[in-house]
Amino acid sequence: MALGFVGLLAVVLGLLAFWPAPAQTPTGAIPVGAAAPGFHLPVYGGGSIGSSIDLHALSGHPVILNFYSESCQPCLAEVPYLERVYRGYDANGQFALLGINQSDPKEDIRTFGEKFQITYPLLFDQGLNVNQQYGVTAIPTTYFIDSHGVVRSVIVQPLTPATMKQGLASVGIAFP
Repeated sequence: MALGFVGLLAVVLGLLAFWPAPAQTPTGAIPVGAAAPGFHLPVYGGGSIGSSIDLHALSGHPVILNFYSESCQPCLAEVPYLERVYRGYDANGQFALLGINQSDPKEDIRTFGEKFQITYPLLFDQGLNVNQQYGVTAIPTTYFIDSHGVVRSVIVQPLTPATMKQGLASVGIAFP
């Protein structure tokens, strides 16, 4: 009887050890409603090449932070969409859009921006400090920050018209 119990216990423990964990959806580490951590990063592509951007200097304007990589296929698919949305709103200066790259060689960022004709600033997060502050575990990840520097929405997937509308609405911008 003791051997039967030990055998049954071994089977149960073996099943539990190999039972798949529940799927977890990655989320941003900065919760909605919290202040967005500040940063100062150099611009290597898109608009304002050679300068740098301080997030706190953009206070008073909504900001969209898009964490991406050139080797990420979903990121590549959303870049033309981001550029179209940005150009459509840039004329009115309704928000700032910043692309943050952490994994590609910084020298490639300018070429990437030229290839996709990107006009918004492409920043380089050498050392992954900003990625860690924002808890980026999957790319693309996009943070929508209101004009007071508060995170209002986090999208951890490629942006679609529906998620873009949701994100922009969360920072007070109507999107058609």
